Amino acid sequence: MRLCDMTRASAFVTLKTLVIGVVGAVLARLLHIPLPDLTGPAIAVSAAGLAGMHTAFNDIVRNVAFVILGMSVGAGMTAEATQMLVQLPLAFVALALSTVLGMGLCWWAMVRLFGFDVQSGLLAASPGHLSFVLSIGTQYNLDVPKITIVQSIRLLALTLITPLVAIAFGITPPTSLTGDGPSMTLLTLGILTVLGYGASLGLARINTPAPLLIGAMLVSMIGHGTGLTPGQMPIWLAVPAFVVLGTLIGTRFGGVSLQDLRAAALAGGVATLITSLTAFGFAILTALAVGMEIETLLIAFAPGGLETMIAMSIALGLAPGFVAACHLGRLLVLSVAVPVLFAKTQNRRP
Repeated sequence: MRLCDMTRASAFVTLKTLVIGVVGAVLARLLHIPLPDLTGPAIAVSAAGLAGMHTAFNDIVRNVAFVILGMSVGAGMTAEATQMLVQLPLAFVALALSTVLGMGLCWWAMVRLFGFDVQSGLLAASPGHLSFVLSIGTQYNLDVPKITIVQSIRLLALTLITPLVAIAFGITPPTSLTGDGPSMTLLTLGILTVLGYGASLGLARINTPAPLLIGAMLVSMIGHGTGLTPGQMPIWLAVPAFVVLGTLIGTRFGGVSLQDLRAAALAGGVATLITSLTAFGFAILTALAVGMEIETLLIAFAPGGLETMIAMSIALGLAPGFVAACHLGRLLVLSVAVPVLFAKTQNRRP
């Protein structure tokens, strides 16, 4: 992924899209919708796109938000969160099994129940790694629009439903997105931004997913873990970053007609249900095995949305460092499993 690409959306379209996202966030707050700064923009911009409005985002705005979210994760690295990372190996094994099983069941459903061809069905069933999946689909001239709709429905559904599930398990979202304690100084923010961007350039060269977010996260984790860069992310930066991410989720429905949506909506809903139930089951088993909070594992095992689930873990106060590590592990599994399975489908059906 290129870190800067200003050709995707003009300043006017970006501003118009962001205004819709801000209005969505305000309405969500007035209606007391969970995580309003994330879910409100996602709903509003999705609706605008489906209504025929051109919605898109300049990558520079997106990248700034990713850097802020990455630094926020690092700022949440406490001793308790660090201890949770010790339990990562067992959680990763369960996560890998959940990812492969959920994708396999969903793949069967896409092909047998919804008439996808074998290869398009596999890509539609992948629980995440959207840019990677779409690049394969484009290269082989598959049904990319249909794959995109199924994947977009999954991401939007997870964004809206996951907070409700977490709240049902007794999680009360913190009153602040930034945690307790004083905010980082402008000097600290500047240092972390420069170092995080430098780290992201290196990660981008080795094709790491979401390099800006991960680079900023790693640098911030080191800085906060060593005590060199104390403080929480200022609220005046955290809230806009959440609104941008929610708006970005909504733009996935830009250019999708209602006819195309109706044709693939049920498939998207079933894909979301299958992968979510599989992840939910493995999250419960893992929680029982390692004694972790089920709420944290639900976010960590959610089938897709690396940036979204990391942001959600920040908003809900659920070990964002651990959640980030699990979602990176899921993408690593998909990076291996999808190409291997895709190659086996060249002349075969599952």
